[in-house]
Amino acid sequence: MNETTTGERRLLGWFPTLDRDERHELYERIRLGAVGGVDFYIMMFLAATLASLGLLQGSTAVVIGAMLVAPLMGPLVGAGLALEQGNLPLLRRAFRVALKGILVGLAVSVLFGLANHGYEPTMEIEARGRPDLFDLFVALASGMVAAYAQGRPNVSGTLAGVAIAAALLPPLAVVGIALTAGHTDIAANASVLLITNLVAVVIGAALVFRLLGVRARGNVDSAMPAWARRTFAGLILIAVILAAPLLLKGMEKNRAGQVRPISFPVSSDVRDAVKQYVASKKNLRLLTMGREGIEPGAKIIVLLTSPGPIVGDFRGELRQLIHEIRNDSPLDILEDGDDPWVRIFILEEAPILEAG
Repeated sequence: MNETTTGERRLLGWFPTLDRDERHELYERIRLGAVGGVDFYIMMFLAATLASLGLLQGSTAVVIGAMLVAPLMGPLVGAGLALEQGNLPLLRRAFRVALKGILVGLAVSVLFGLANHGYEPTMEIEARGRPDLFDLFVALASGMVAAYAQGRPNVSGTLAGVAIAAALLPPLAVVGIALTAGHTDIAANASVLLITNLVAVVIGAALVFRLLGVRARGNVDSAMPAWARRTFAGLILIAVILAAPLLLKGMEKNRAGQVRPISFPVSSDVRDAVKQYVASKKNLRLLTMGREGIEPGAKIIVLLTSPGPIVGDFRGELRQLIHEIRNDSPLDILEDGDDPWVRIFILEEAPILEAG
């Protein structure tokens, strides 16, 4: 036993380590989850379908169900084990399977996004577009818990909770759905969250496997081979780079105060139509617009400003335009102008009077 191993055992003597037979059983369990195959891709297709439907509906229960059945954690934990074992074939296979699974999930979400063109983003979608530094630590802890549960079968029942905590699939589905609707900001932030989760899970799993006594095969000093050290260092570097925008997002949340919005984005069709209409008016500018809730038919509020008089019934025209885009029933449009579904407010810019 070398000095490094002795120091680790003294520092973490309370941490259980695996004997030779247990390490062999661990490898076999994780190898089966990292090899992919027909079952893996079918489950990824079905899980991505559930995630996309849950996100579009704003159903938290359906999104959680998609997390539970998604098999993406298997190859990521396998990659963590491969790093500690110095098992290059397993690492390549795990990364290849994970990449193919991501592509399957992305393709499914893009199809659902195209089939629901002009959708109104739900709170579930918005939530994946606001990652922060805490998400990095959640993913890191999730990878550690997943590795420990795999190494200690008596606590394997916690794996369902790990799948929920890691939340690998929802941000992937948000990327595809948001891209098809032109919400590039949401898609970009969800991509950062997805990469953060993938990298942190592998790092967390590798750390715990080392504590469990997994070592490089055929290496008497238990050190990682050079390629494994470089790969692990690269993952650490990616995590550090991602920490910068995540930290900025967290600081932005703290400055803003309220994480949940008081209004929700309108559909891309409504947004584009209103902007085009306002641009056609000489003395009219758009300040903001949004929905009061996430339920179908939620009231839309449009806030405008004008430095001078506006010719024509712009309120009636704009209401009619929004109703046509939303395909509202004629019963929802009241002829007397008292429209309960679309509220349009205008702020007139008053001249500044000099004192004295």
